[in-house]
Amino acid sequence: MSYQASIHHLTTGRFLMECLVEGRDLREAENAAIASAARKSRALPREMDVRHLHQCMERRNPNADEHLAA
Repeated sequence: MSYQASIHHLTTGRFLMECLVEGRDLREAENAAIASAARKSRALPREMDVRHLHQCMERRNPNADEHLAA
């Protein structure tokens, strides 16, 4: 599943970045988001917090729906 995450600095609360991550559940997605942010910003993962994490809607392929109806 895809998740949209908003990463903030743990102490200051300052916004660092948003990212799209994959995970089987919320915990896995949160860990992936922090790992991604740490790599991109070269900051310590323990200094980061995921403030907003939500599952993205799956996009349906309209062509696939047409084939199912036929």
